[in-house]
Amino acid sequence: MVLTPSIRILLVLGSLLTVVFVLSRIRKSKMQIEDSLFWLAFSAAMIILSIFPEIAFWCSQFLGFEAPINFVYLVIIFLLIIKQFYMSIKISQMDNRIRILTQRIALNQEAAEREKQDL
Repeated sequence: MVLTPSIRILLVLGSLLTVVFVLSRIRKSKMQIEDSLFWLAFSAAMIILSIFPEIAFWCSQFLGFEAPINFVYLVIIFLLIIKQFYMSIKISQMDNRIRILTQRIALNQEAAEREKQDL
């Protein structure tokens, strides 16, 4: 199984477009740098694998996969599951912060109303 030049070019272009998109989102302050590092590293790995597909062949043979594409899919799925796990943690932390801020705002509003009534 060999990647044709057209597929390799398509993979490189797709990865480069991802890099350009992520960098533009960073410049527009719509994406945090910490989050973008994952996608930049992911794109770099895809570029390397598309330029040097022998890496996937070697790794799949070394780990006992029947086809290199199975190895590539497994790695991609694994990385995306890890990313999803960290995003779940981040969302939980943000949810907790929002709840605390909402409670503080409610307490501040109640204190302000009490001061109005006392005057």
